[in-house]
Amino acid sequence: MRWIRYGDEGLTALWPIRSMSFMKNYLIPVLLLLIGFSTPPRVFAERPFQATETAIPTERGTYRVETGLLLDRSSANEKKSQVGLNLRYGLIQNLEFDLEIPYLFAESNGQKKNKQGDILLNTKIRFIKGRAANPLSIAGQMIIKFPTAGESKTLGTSGVVDVGFLSIASKEFAPVTAHINFGYFFIGNPAGLDLSDQLRYALALEFSLDNASPMKLIGELYGRVDTGNAPDAADVVVIAGGFSLKANQTLSLDSSVGYGLNSKSPDYLINIGLTYRFD
Repeated sequence: MRWIRYGDEGLTALWPIRSMSFMKNYLIPVLLLLIGFSTPPRVFAERPFQATETAIPTERGTYRVETGLLLDRSSANEKKSQVGLNLRYGLIQNLEFDLEIPYLFAESNGQKKNKQGDILLNTKIRFIKGRAANPLSIAGQMIIKFPTAGESKTLGTSGVVDVGFLSIASKEFAPVTAHINFGYFFIGNPAGLDLSDQLRYALALEFSLDNASPMKLIGELYGRVDTGNAPDAADVVVIAGGFSLKANQTLSLDSSVGYGLNSKSPDYLINIGLTYRFD
């Protein structure tokens, strides 16, 4: 979204004055439309993916704003969704900071609840930059989840800090670009509970129709393995597919659908969003 217990996904910062008109005319109406559409999951990711990060950080001095809706249908009696804004900023070359603030919606056994989710602060560092002779980029990311949503069984938030470390590799095999993630997440334990830490993995592919085409097809396989024998332990595997469309040099749109591959996974997920870049 790409999880940290149902309660992540992204927001905002200080906007240059020249970007305010875009937010007023486009982002706010889209966000309000998505909220009105909602009925909810916890994934953190880099758009257009549901759970995958790329090894390419935001360029120095550039902002990247991502917003979208993620719908999660886990059973007939349980629905979750998440609307979020995510601000990425390239502080220096090869270093990106990422602030995520989600708004969560949940319905379980007829009970409905919604509130702002847990804030995430992510730092991505690229260690190796791909070159023409060897287009392989390698990066690492640290994810910190702050328990701003408190503890809520319905929303899936724990009320404590979680910390994760993610290794990321991206390589181009024209016309395909592949991204691989593997990480370990230390899940905080609320009073009286012993929650499982998590191994998380993802493999994503982007296929460009041709160099001039604004559209890319995307495919993704991702999941998590809960460690230990905690009561909440569950192995999740999801396969997803969709597209991204570059409307112009600053705006991209995307959509994807995911399907759970085992009984512990969501029945399906729908991901819709946009990305806006500016200096």
